[in-house]
Formats: sequence, structure tokens, C-alpha cells
Amino acid sequence: APGVLLLGLRDCADGNRKGDGHMSLAVCALTFAVLFHIVAARIAARENFGRALPTVNGSYPVRPVRRARRAQTAGWLLSIFGALQLGNYFWLTEPWLAMGIVVAVLLSVNGLPSLLVTVLHNGSLRTQP
Repeated sequence: APGVLLLGLRDCADGNRKGDGHMSLAVCALTFAVLFHIVAARIAARENFGRALPTVNGSYPVRPVRRARRAQTAGWLLSIFGALQLGNYFWLTEPWLAMGIVVAVLLSVNGLPSLLVTVLHNGSLRTQP
């Protein structure tokens, strides 16, 4: 998705000023979405200290606190908004590209931060005596 963002930013620099505000708003929303997902995953990892977390699917050994669920919800809402804004930028000229961008952004923004924190958490469990 970074290549697509650069492509969109290049198009804005070439004189297509119509989408400048929407593109920067989308990138801002996606950045905050990633931060909220990282915060939620770190809270869940802290609550489950000493226990392995599910990598892809499954329930946590200890249910995440309300703060973690709120951060995840905020992350999901911001990621949906940002992905739709990015997709909207390309919708009229390249609708298939727009749909692909929306799916790729949603998968990466909502999945990768939690996966990264989970892998780091579970990896530290293996190194403990």
C-alpha cells in the first residue's frame, strides 16, 4: 500500500489538487488507526503477561480490558474511514484499483499491528527460563 500512497501523492503533485485534503486526511486517519491498534494490542499483551496469545484467531487467555476494546474500536473506525477515503481518490478512474486498495489497507492496518505485538509477546515467552 505505500507504493499506492506514493502514486496518489505524485498525482496530487502533478496538478490534481482536488484530492489533496482527502488524501492527507486519509493518511492521518490510517496513522491514528495503526497507533490505536498497537496500543490495544500492547494492553492485551500486558494483561496476558506470562501467557501465550493467539497468533491469528482465538480468544485471549484473559479477556482484554475495556480500554483495549475501545482502542480497537477506534482503530477500526478510523481505518474504515481512511481506507474509504483512499479508495474514493481512485474510484472514478480505476475502480478495481480502488477496491484493492481498500481491502489491502483494511487488512494491513487492522491485522499487522496486532500480529506484530503478538509475535513479539509470544517470542519473549520462549526466551524466558
